[in-house]
Amino acid sequence: MTLRERMASIDANLDDVQAGAEACSRAATTLVADTAACDGLLNAPLLRSVVRQAKALRESARDQRAALRELRNSLGRLRDELSVARRATIRPPPRVQNGQLG
Repeated sequence: MTLRERMASIDANLDDVQAGAEACSRAATTLVADTAACDGLLNAPLLRSVVRQAKALRESARDQRAALRELRNSLGRLRDELSVARRATIRPPPRVQNGQLG
C-alpha cells in the first residue's frame, strides 16, 4: 500500500466517523423533539432523564466533531510535511564546501 493510498484510507475513515457523529447529533435532536411531542404521556422523571441523555449525546457529538476537525488539520499538516520532505529528497540542497556552495 502506498503512502497516498494510506492517506486516502485515513480520509475515508475520518469521513465515516464524521458521518456517525452527525447521525448521533441528528438522533439526539429527534429524540428531544419526539420526547417533547409526548408531553403528558411520559412521567416527568422519565422525560427529564431522556432530555438529559439527549443533551449529553449532543455534547458528545460536538466533541467528536471538534476532534475530527483537529485530526483533519493534523492530516493536512502531515501531507504538507511529507510533500516538503519528498521535494527535499528529489532536489537535495547544494553541498557546502569550505564555506562556499559546491
